[in-house]
Amino acid sequence: MKIRITMWVMGVAGVLAAPVAWAQFVPTKENPIAYAADTFEADDGNHTATFTGSVEFLQDTSRLRADKVTVIYGQNPTTGRWDALSTAEAVGNVYYVVDDQVMTGNRAIYTKSTDTLVLTGNVVLKQGQNVMEGSRLVYDVGAKKSSMDGVPTAGSKSRVRGVFYPNQASNQNSATKKPQ
Repeated sequence: MKIRITMWVMGVAGVLAAPVAWAQFVPTKENPIAYAADTFEADDGNHTATFTGSVEFLQDTSRLRADKVTVIYGQNPTTGRWDALSTAEAVGNVYYVVDDQVMTGNRAIYTKSTDTLVLTGNVVLKQGQNVMEGSRLVYDVGAKKSSMDGVPTAGSKSRVRGVFYPNQASNQNSATKKPQ
C-alpha cells in the first residue's frame, strides 16, 4: 500500500512513525523531531518511508537536509512490528550538522546496527574555520568519532586535504606570557 502526501507542515499524525525512528540518527532520542519535505511516500510492503524535495529533519543541535531521504525499517524483535529503524539513506546535496560539525556530500547512509553514518561524494567536514575534504567520511554517531578517506589525484595516491587554524586564544595567551 502506497500513500503520497504533500507536506509543508510539520507534525502530521499519519507519518509520525518515520520521524520517531529517525531520531536514532541524531544524538538525542528524547526530544521532538521537526521535519519537512515536498512529498512523503510510505510503502508498507517494502517497509520504507521516502521523503522527497527539500527534505529537512531538525532535533536539538542536529539538522539533516537532502534532496531525498529513504528510511528502511526492520522488524522490532520485541513487538514483532516493522517499526525499527534499519537504515536511512540521504541522497543529493546532503548537509548534516551535529553540534559544531558540518558534514556535506552527495550521499549518506546511516546504519542502525553499527550506529554509523557513511558520507560519500565530494565530502567536506567543517568545524569552526577548520575544513577537511575527502571522498568518504565514516562518522560513528554515538562515539562522535570520524575518519576520512582521501580523494585520488592525478599521478598520486588518494589524499585527505584540509586547512586547520590554530587556536587564536591559546596563541594570544602564550604570546603575552613572560619567559621565566
